Amino acid sequence: MMRRAETVAKKKLTLLFTGIFISALIGILCLWFLNSQDKSNIQRIEALYAERSENLMNRMFHKTDILAAVVKLNNGDITEETFQTVSHIVYEKNSGIRGIQYMPGAIVTYSYPIKGNEAVIGKNFLKITERKKDVLLAIDTKSIVLSGPYHLLQGGLGLVARNPIFLKDSTGKEYFWGFSAIVLNLPDALKSAGLDHIKEEGYDFQLYCENENGERLIIDGNPKLNTKKSICGSVEVPRHEWTLAISNRYPWMNMAKSIGVFLAGVLLTVILWKLSRAVEREKAAVHDKDRFFSNISHDMRTPLNAVLGFVTLAQEPGVSEEDKDAYIEKIGSAGKLLLGLVNDTLTLSKASNGMIQLHMQPCTMKEIGEAFIPTAMELATRKKIQFTVDCSCYRSRTVLADSFNLEKIFLNLLTNAIKYTPEGGHVAITLRDEPIESPDPDMIFIVQDDGIGMSPEFLTHVYEPFVQENRRGYESGGTGLGLSIVKQLVDLMGGTINIESEIDKGTTIKVRFHFRETAAAQTQENPDINSSKDWNLLIDKKVLLFEDNALNQEISIALLESKGMKVSVASNGQAGVIIFENSASNEYSAILMDRRMPGMDGLTATKKIRHLDRPDAKTIPIIAMTADAFPDDIKECLEAGMNAHLSKPIDQNALFTTLIKYIKRSECAQ
Repeated sequence: MMRRAETVAKKKLTLLFTGIFISALIGILCLWFLNSQDKSNIQRIEALYAERSENLMNRMFHKTDILAAVVKLNNGDITEETFQTVSHIVYEKNSGIRGIQYMPGAIVTYSYPIKGNEAVIGKNFLKITERKKDVLLAIDTKSIVLSGPYHLLQGGLGLVARNPIFLKDSTGKEYFWGFSAIVLNLPDALKSAGLDHIKEEGYDFQLYCENENGERLIIDGNPKLNTKKSICGSVEVPRHEWTLAISNRYPWMNMAKSIGVFLAGVLLTVILWKLSRAVEREKAAVHDKDRFFSNISHDMRTPLNAVLGFVTLAQEPGVSEEDKDAYIEKIGSAGKLLLGLVNDTLTLSKASNGMIQLHMQPCTMKEIGEAFIPTAMELATRKKIQFTVDCSCYRSRTVLADSFNLEKIFLNLLTNAIKYTPEGGHVAITLRDEPIESPDPDMIFIVQDDGIGMSPEFLTHVYEPFVQENRRGYESGGTGLGLSIVKQLVDLMGGTINIESEIDKGTTIKVRFHFRETAAAQTQENPDINSSKDWNLLIDKKVLLFEDNALNQEISIALLESKGMKVSVASNGQAGVIIFENSASNEYSAILMDRRMPGMDGLTATKKIRHLDRPDAKTIPIIAMTADAFPDDIKECLEAGMNAHLSKPIDQNALFTTLIKYIKRSECAQ
């Protein structure tokens, strides 16, 4: 019977993780589809607007042919009145044309309009060093040459197209007479091409060219655009080639949408999984189970709605960068909330099925308190609740206990007390030995609040999962898992828990443990905590990343490269071992190891690396970076030869702090 129950439980967990895997796969496919769609749209837009820009520029530049024809017809001798008449025909208001120039011998003799172009009248462009090369090129090639963009002598940024004019003398010999030229304002000259419409379609652009020195000259668009990550096309203009680069204005949006799809899949998987468990429970618990699924659906939909809602807001036209950053921060907060809900659900499942194993190790209450008290104080401060700690009746002792699960118990009790205590209320924790004079006393942990309290009827069901008491607008919106998890963990550790409560007066929860006192653990930790903030240590350090998931690869690479690190990627354990084995000694400063990978998993890969016949195989830091986050998982990683464990989703501060810590330690050992 027991084996059958275990088999059923394993099948259900398999279905759960299969559902999560499928959700991740769908999310990846969604990202691929969106990126492919973006690429196709950008290619279409680039081709359209490149052609428009090319046609517009060439049409404007060849307006110089009209003036050139008049000059040739009059053998180079035209009056200013004639020039003004012809130029008036060529000139288009609001077309971006700054001026039209009559240039015998490369000297600007006439200009239309005169106003705004006074500064160039009489200028010989063969004697202006920075312009001479383009002037001579036009003469040598006998064709229109485009110059710029550069700062015009008459002010502003612009382009100049010079059309060389050749006449024949009395003997029929051709000679250079001068130029007809057109001056264009930037970016006004390109308005007719409609480049601004690119932004309206959700994309950003940059139109640029390069001078003879390889320097980039921005013609139009966003000067900060990363053209290396853009789709680029050419715009052909006289004697020049421009480049039109286009990319998605919000490259993170596709990722956010894919994450939303993934979270929706996880939500559906968890709901279905919990539904299958609920069906098998006793008929008497049907009402409570229905409430549970309603609450968990609500709780998961709330952050999921926030994710999708803020994604939509960030896509709105005209949203500021400041607002965009705020939306991204809120998406991250919602994701963390959803992750917490999933973790609680899985913790209860493991506890209920006896799958949690205690990992007893020397620890002090001070160490445990440092893990949960700051979080509780922050929550209390945010809600304007007085928060006090009393340890006056507790002797500082090192005991043998499971610190991870103790932290979970205490933090659950404190967050519950804060949640159900109104603003201005008081939450207090007390830690004491009992009896105080005993050489081997019990450890007593007490949480007191003056919140809304619990009814006698509810107290009889308080440890049952899925059961909640909501009164007077204090609906928690939670799943009712907190106290159920606490009770099972306390029982697992051989402790006791007692609750006293009265409606509108508050609640007192007393937890008692009998832990064996032991010698303090010997630690090799570096006491210099501040040194972990020396981010410069990471610059140019090489990391070997074991990760089979493309999305996780992209995120990890971006995080590591943001600190100047260099990353090599292995998509499975076997490939990673080969990469490390063929690398130079001490080439890599650290290894980030996923646990679950196709072919060879992370545990096996770690063992193989540690057994390689090379000195750095024994000293290189190997840090687990995995979604397997339970104590058993952490223990297996450390036993396989890893130095530390980081749970996904990865906290970047924890990642960099851990890397610095173990890289320093490794370098000292070399």
